[in-house]
Amino acid sequence: MNLRTTGSLPAGKPLLRETPRLLQLRRFFASPWGLAAQAALAALAVVFHMETAGMIVLGVVAMAQLVLCEDILTPFAPLLLACIIMIKASENPSFSSTDDALVKQFGSMAWLAVLPAGAITAHIKIYRRPMVWGRAAWAIFAVSIAATVGGLGAISAKEYFAAGTLYHVGLLGFGMLLLYIWLSGAIPEDKDGRLERYIPNLMLALGLLGAFMVFHQYLSHLPRLLQKPELLAFQWRNNVSTFLMLALPFPFLKAFKQPLFLLTGLAMYLALLLSGSRGGMLFGTIELMMCILFVLLADKKRRPVYIGIVTAAAVIAVVCVPLLVPFFRPVIVRFLQSVFNSEEEVRLQLYKRAVQDFLGHPLLGVGLGWMGNRDLHPSKKFALCWYHCAPLQIIGSMGLVGAAAYLYQYIVRVKIFLRRRATKFRLTLFLAWVGLEMMSLVNPGVFAPVPYLMVLTVLVVAAEKAEA
Repeated sequence: MNLRTTGSLPAGKPLLRETPRLLQLRRFFASPWGLAAQAALAALAVVFHMETAGMIVLGVVAMAQLVLCEDILTPFAPLLLACIIMIKASENPSFSSTDDALVKQFGSMAWLAVLPAGAITAHIKIYRRPMVWGRAAWAIFAVSIAATVGGLGAISAKEYFAAGTLYHVGLLGFGMLLLYIWLSGAIPEDKDGRLERYIPNLMLALGLLGAFMVFHQYLSHLPRLLQKPELLAFQWRNNVSTFLMLALPFPFLKAFKQPLFLLTGLAMYLALLLSGSRGGMLFGTIELMMCILFVLLADKKRRPVYIGIVTAAAVIAVVCVPLLVPFFRPVIVRFLQSVFNSEEEVRLQLYKRAVQDFLGHPLLGVGLGWMGNRDLHPSKKFALCWYHCAPLQIIGSMGLVGAAAYLYQYIVRVKIFLRRRATKFRLTLFLAWVGLEMMSLVNPGVFAPVPYLMVLTVLVVAAEKAEA
């Protein structure tokens, strides 16, 4: 496969015969109805506590789409929907309860990786798209170098070559670069507005599924909540909040054509509040304000309608404050404790440790696979010892080399999202990126290659193609 620089690229003639039925199937998968059907499948898996089975079915759908659909974005829908319900699957009894058993369980199924690898290979062979070295490629290359050399001289060989380290270093670095140049060639320039239709619908489906999962969690405990109304605590709150932060700006984009989509955005925000995630509540509120300001400034014609909807929602919220404060008391207390009892807050201890690790190894950091922080936060097997803050993760794990590489990448991304005439679509992509970066200040976020960095890579490519 040839590697080319950014430009208008002809695709090779597909090897798969495009029959009328096949074309009809492709149109369905890419349509709002197709996305809704796949999201409904994921929602049913949540309702019946069959998340593992749902992940398998959606995985099969994604592999089938890789073979049958020329549009590479189509299989991302079932893949990302599977990722969302995966965060809840750990509560399912079918999942092993211990780290060792869980690693053994997935290790025994490692051979199944040949199936998606085969589907990806088939897609590349059938549709023959060239790989493209796009505008963001050099920045991702710089980050790949920083991730690879991070920790040299500090981290042990055992930690560096551990399976979890190789997975994260590989996918945060050169693996993501490979995905980027593949997508840059596979996604054509958006001359007919297809990306501006499909991406918002895809992100809306992801956000609605995430919100549904939160609301379903409360419905599942309704008898208990009727006796004692309180905020529920569940393990996957930060992950679902990260998905919701990524998706939150897109209902506001769709509101430019249908103002009632503002209610969808407000429903996602309500799910963020109900998740109990401190980061989701704080940064979700900031992102909501940014989205509201976005629609008010960008659409003067419908501004009175937007103001009416937002005002009505605000009045309802103010009226409900006496009921909401006791309801949200647990997360308010946790937030205040993290501020005033900093010595007991694990995240703040990790932040201090990141600075110490940087000062001890300023050039290359201690490496992404460094496990010296497990005395503060005993992470699960195959996971990194995250500092739970992206800037501190960069300097702690990759030192000044990482700081320079990521600064370069941030500058390049800002130019991609905001350069030239900032369209509503690219501004929405920018807001989604800002939301993810805000959550990454208190969670792994962008340092979780699948799904969050993968989604961001798709959004970056979409922004490049939309401005062409």
